[in-house]
Amino acid sequence: MSAEHVYRVASAGWLHCHDHRAEDIAPWPRLSHQALVVLDLDDVFTDVWRFEGKGEYAAALIEKRVRTQGLVDGAAHIVIHRLVKLPGGFQAFFSAISLELWQRCTQWADEQADHCLVLMAPGLLCHGVTSANARLLLSQRRLMCFAETEEGMVFGATQALGSGSSAMASAAQVLVTNHSELLARLGPEAVEWGALWSTQVSDAENCLAALSGVLGGAPTVLAAEELTLAGERVQTVMPALAHQAAGRHALNPLAERVAWRAERWVAPITAVTALVGLVLAIAGVLVGQMADQQRTAGQGQRAELVALNERIQAVATVEAPQKLLPVAEFSRVLDEGARHDPVAFMALLKAASGKDVRIQRVHLEAPAGQARVRSFRVDGVMAPGASSAMTRWVSQLSAAGWSLKAVDPASTAPGAFSYELVAAATASGNPKP
Repeated sequence: MSAEHVYRVASAGWLHCHDHRAEDIAPWPRLSHQALVVLDLDDVFTDVWRFEGKGEYAAALIEKRVRTQGLVDGAAHIVIHRLVKLPGGFQAFFSAISLELWQRCTQWADEQADHCLVLMAPGLLCHGVTSANARLLLSQRRLMCFAETEEGMVFGATQALGSGSSAMASAAQVLVTNHSELLARLGPEAVEWGALWSTQVSDAENCLAALSGVLGGAPTVLAAEELTLAGERVQTVMPALAHQAAGRHALNPLAERVAWRAERWVAPITAVTALVGLVLAIAGVLVGQMADQQRTAGQGQRAELVALNERIQAVATVEAPQKLLPVAEFSRVLDEGARHDPVAFMALLKAASGKDVRIQRVHLEAPAGQARVRSFRVDGVMAPGASSAMTRWVSQLSAAGWSLKAVDPASTAPGAFSYELVAAATASGNPKP
């Protein structure tokens, strides 16, 4: 995060961190770039309190208790870093900052030409710490601890009394001892350690040694950035944590936080849009090529179809040779003769007629007028009350491929009938030669 402009506001003054360098600057500068400002003040009261009732009134309840107990000189503004609901009430991790300083910070941030988000060190401490996890941060000579478990949140802080490394080691030992049971239960994998701002390597080493002794192993160490400050080396995780926590823990109004986050999304969204556009362009070219191939294939198939139709038309328009006409007529006559074979037809009538149907006469009728179809005329008599036998006789002849048409009976005797039978198709018993 070296490209980010981060400002650390401490009791000793303001520091500007950028491009792996840190430098002292005058307070309340006029900025021409985006910035993240972290209030890392020793005199800000921070703690975890539990209340009964609804969490919506947390700020008012905390402000009243802070004012009653005189924990802050003058009016105070309450910044709630995290709120956890518990049975019968809630817990709040908060900081009570001077109202005058709060108003000065918000007014100064609004006056800047570009986005300027203001955060507090306790917000960085708790950001990203999930249930059953803890984080310890060292800021100069102050060591802070935050943890969250099923029972609720825990916060502790200690300040080294003195400038020597032994004073820092003693302060670290006091803090980890006060929370030794909790830290030991969580284990080294669930505890994070980092230097929020440290100019003394020995201070970080003493704190890490004390913490490892309680945990029984080395905790997870947050990656620190090394800055140069007036010839000294500074180890800090502040730029990275500030960038991660700005969208949630900045003290600015929601609209400003969203606008700041949106600008961070411009470059990735632009890259994704360009990539999608490139993919769509390539897909368009491929689809165009496939369409051309399909069009070419369709034209080829259409040409083949036209050629096939032309060949069919050519075959259909070919006239039969004149020499074959007599042969065709002779074949037709043979076919009609096979259809009207009297022997086969009589055998069919005999099979269809029972004792109740008696055939008297069968006559092969010649074609009359324009009709070229020959037919059989069958005259007969059915026994009295044998209508079912007559129906069966008609059905069998129809099934054999003959169309029956009733005509006037040749006899006036009771039960007389006459039918004209025309071959509808090649009848059973009349195979074509």
